[in-house]
Amino acid sequence: MDAPMKGSAIAGPVLSLLLTGSATAQTPQSDPATGPQAAARVEEAVPKLESAAAQLAHAASLRSALRGKEGEGRAAARRSAIAAYQAVREYFGGDARACSEAAFRAGELLRSADDAPGALAQFEIARERGADSPFRVRAGLEIGHLHRRAQDHEKALSAYEAVVADPSATPGQRDDASYWSGHVYAAEKRVDDARRTWQRVADRGEDPLDRIRAWDCIASSFVDSGDLEGAAGVLERCREAMAESSAEETKLGERVRNALASMRAVDDLQRAVEKRDKAKSTRKKGDAGTNSRDEEKKKDDGLFLPPPHLM
Repeated sequence: MDAPMKGSAIAGPVLSLLLTGSATAQTPQSDPATGPQAAARVEEAVPKLESAAAQLAHAASLRSALRGKEGEGRAAARRSAIAAYQAVREYFGGDARACSEAAFRAGELLRSADDAPGALAQFEIARERGADSPFRVRAGLEIGHLHRRAQDHEKALSAYEAVVADPSATPGQRDDASYWSGHVYAAEKRVDDARRTWQRVADRGEDPLDRIRAWDCIASSFVDSGDLEGAAGVLERCREAMAESSAEETKLGERVRNALASMRAVDDLQRAVEKRDKAKSTRKKGDAGTNSRDEEKKKDDGLFLPPPHLM
């Protein structure tokens, strides 16, 4: 459930401009792909089709053309696809749903090109133009991911919280946003907030695998803090909570059993216990050696006296 990036929304025949700075692309109002001159440039590079749906289909076909390409050929194909998606907004700006999807797809392409600022700008447009489009919530998640990866925790949390509060978000999308919010809190050393957020997913998550993932994070946080007994308790509660799902003789039941068996916290806890036991053993040996040396010194100093019956 990880992902995103931002960039400027520029369309035109000079395709290299697509990957230029993002300062002017942070809001749709400053999007360079507007106005009569921009329209003329777009028309030179991308043909205008009969409808927004056809324009999206054309852009999708250019995106598909990336398959199998490498190097500069792939980069050029990506730029063409981005320009085609941006043309949807230029030619059919009144179709909010189409524009939201087009911006989202352009953002994905820019993200795959490691243009985080460019991708972020497109995802923001997708969220703002989304209205009743499903791409509004998807864009919100991507914006959160981009900010999280950039370690801009405040903006990441804001984006994730907006998804959780969005009435059109699916339960799975809300769970996803909560799960990643927990990671942002953990990165800020706000462990209690992280556990509280993960617990919400662990208790009420729609997907059993998401619930296990959240339990895993909670248990690992106890291991990381040195509370091994607390971690063991969390893992036990997880097994109890997931017992019904794991008992199902279905494909999902099998996936749940595999997820439980591969929880990272289980291995982390085992290694931590072994490390603690080894440290205890080393200390005991050290204490025993110290006592033996003390007794020898007492003998040397005449302070070690044998029992009276041997004197």
